[in-house]
Amino acid sequence: MPLTYYKCKPMLPVANRPAVDYTVARLYAAGVRDVTFALGYRPCDVAEFVSGYTDVRAELVTEDEPLGTAGAVKAAAGGCDDDILVCSADTLSDADLGGLMEAHERGGGIVTIETAETDDLGAYGEVISDGGTVRGIREKLPENRGRRGIASTGTYIMSPRALGYVPSGVPFDFARDLFPYLLRLGRRICEHRTSGRWRDIGSLRDYYAANFEMKKGAPFPAPRHIYRPYCESVGGNLIAAGARVCGTATNCIIGEGAVVASSARLDSCIVLPGEYVAESRSGCVIGRDFAADPLLSGVNLRNTDNSSNIFRLFASINL
Repeated sequence: MPLTYYKCKPMLPVANRPAVDYTVARLYAAGVRDVTFALGYRPCDVAEFVSGYTDVRAELVTEDEPLGTAGAVKAAAGGCDDDILVCSADTLSDADLGGLMEAHERGGGIVTIETAETDDLGAYGEVISDGGTVRGIREKLPENRGRRGIASTGTYIMSPRALGYVPSGVPFDFARDLFPYLLRLGRRICEHRTSGRWRDIGSLRDYYAANFEMKKGAPFPAPRHIYRPYCESVGGNLIAAGARVCGTATNCIIGEGAVVASSARLDSCIVLPGEYVAESRSGCVIGRDFAADPLLSGVNLRNTDNSSNIFRLFASINL
């Protein structure tokens, strides 16, 4: 919040492309052509975009009630008899999925978890392993904040029999429920350590950082899409189609159809699609009714004449 008031996380723009587009591009680069999207919050946002892929066959499954990560995948997988590759659509990575697939075949585990080193384990699930075999998983412990360690990237390959341990119709998570349960039963879970770049966009700070990392360009080939926003680099800014910069912008990402007025002075800002900016800002994500500072986790309200949106923001955000 407040970005996700208007769009679900997978559809938030990262360097002027929906975040989900990077995930699909990663799958495409690994040879995957059939993708099932397990949708929950604001499913129409994703459905409208992924229906435009021409190189990837997209199937959509929407949950009526929240089922957790594992429950949603079980519902989406149906009676699939093949190994299942699971990716989070709000995580960006350039790690080779081929290496994960090979590790799963070699390891012989019921699940193989992709892991990466992180400087802040408190934000992620910690994976404890021994020689490629997972011995324990600890989910987002406050005492791990600021501690370096090995985290799950949210990408897994699993045997279809693993989903047999997931109860139907009730919330059930991978890291919190399924994986600890499998370990208690003595089932083998393998780890594949990646050296690729990996970025979760679950926080405002990470979302801001991901935008400027991806501003340099996607690191893998993307499948064809009937409409993918066109962007160009102008004076160190990444400017999407239909955007106009009349003021001053330095190292900014300007969304599709956005307008930076002549009175504005922007530095290292992300302007979301369709927004009009007349004020000066630095280091902010600028949206319809807010300018959010990712470092201070502060939200300043904009467009104060729109009282209905302001009321909704105050009701939804813990300011």
